[in-house]
Amino acid sequence: MTIELAKEEKINIIESHQKDVMYNKYNIELSLLQENAKSTPDEIIIAKLNSNIAELIKQIEALQIEIDKLN
Repeated sequence: MTIELAKEEKINIIESHQKDVMYNKYNIELSLLQENAKSTPDEIIIAKLNSNIAELIKQIEALQIEIDKLN
């Protein structure tokens, strides 16, 4: 017996993943804010945080494309 997820169930799962990635992105944005608040921010850390944010944005977009395919 094969059980298939309904379209709405799949969308709910993807949206849950999106939300997790958005939490991670916001957390990194706060880390970036903190680093920039230092009297001498570390440019290497700032570059890494910005890179991480860019990667998370790509993940959010990929998940949105998957939702769009299901609709």
